[in-house]
Amino acid sequence: MKNIKGWYLPDWDNHFEFFMVPYKDQWTYQQPQRDFALSFVKSWNYALDIGGNIGLWSKDLCNQFKNVLVVEPHPENIECFKANMKNFDNWQIEKTALSDHHEQNAELYVSPDESGNISLIEEGVMFATTSRILKKEQLKIIHTEVKMLNDYIDQFNGKNIDFIKVDCQEHEKEIVNGGLELLKKHDTVLCLELPCRNIEEKKYHDDVVAVLKDIGYLRRGNLLKETIFTK
Repeated sequence: MKNIKGWYLPDWDNHFEFFMVPYKDQWTYQQPQRDFALSFVKSWNYALDIGGNIGLWSKDLCNQFKNVLVVEPHPENIECFKANMKNFDNWQIEKTALSDHHEQNAELYVSPDESGNISLIEEGVMFATTSRILKKEQLKIIHTEVKMLNDYIDQFNGKNIDFIKVDCQEHEKEIVNGGLELLKKHDTVLCLELPCRNIEEKKYHDDVVAVLKDIGYLRRGNLLKETIFTK
């Protein structure tokens, strides 16, 4: 673990330090996208950060929401997350990945130098950025449990989830499909990373829009890759 610009990162991460920008009295990441997403929120009780990484979104979420549930499968990211979030006590973290099925000991693909570039599918990591394409043999593989978003229905029974952010490297559609029953029960501001940089990504984006429309969620806009849906 190393400390870069006030954030604890895995030693092998060489990505975030070049994309953090100063904001007020700290360094931050994706602040405009986060501000845009949160501008749709009306109540500030419960939030989910799916793909919590090292806490780059969760810190702001914990500042604004009463309770935050974080889902993150990578053990080194979780170690850094806990160090970054030591001043907060309103979060809970689950060491798992989410998808549209359950699985034990699933392969989780990891970029060699970007702790945020992690996915249950190889392509999600290999083609994550337009600046370079990783080769399959460059990826690290660890193993994780896989759950579904629907598994949390009972945990939030009688409560409304006010905000959900999902950033899981081209696995957003699968996570949505695994959470349709939960999403039906809640009036949630949903922030999904859905880039549209090529034909394949645009089709993936449109598929998610169609699935969510069927359960009453409409696309409200986007800022860069972050796309917002509300009922």
